[in-house]
Amino acid sequence: MPDLRPEIHVGDVGTLYRAKVYSDQVAFDPSTASVKQLIFKLPGGVVLTKTATVTDDGLSPAESWYLTYAVQANDGAGSPPGDFHALPGPVRIQAYLEWADGSSFHSDVQTVDEDGRELRIFRNITT
Repeated sequence: MPDLRPEIHVGDVGTLYRAKVYSDQVAFDPSTASVKQLIFKLPGGVVLTKTATVTDDGLSPAESWYLTYAVQANDGAGSPPGDFHALPGPVRIQAYLEWADGSSFHSDVQTVDEDGRELRIFRNITT
């Protein structure tokens, strides 16, 4: 059966990225953090930091939490900002949290999605 997961392509907008928040293999709720960010390393060596929101797994009570970010138009690098998905290639994501008491947390660097598929921006077919 073919893989029906949509690919991320150069120029795509609306892509939802999410990184699971856990420390020492234990999930924790990051809602009380004053700073919630996802750090992206994009093709071409571009590093972008975006404010993220907290979501959970939808269970009651929740068992795992995520930092999420939806790609917007013109929120890439440069001035004026270009496309977030400007170049094809691999994507790396890291969650960053900071609390009012000055403590902070960096997650592991994520290179695959929850299904184990590589995070990657693909070229578009051109004519």
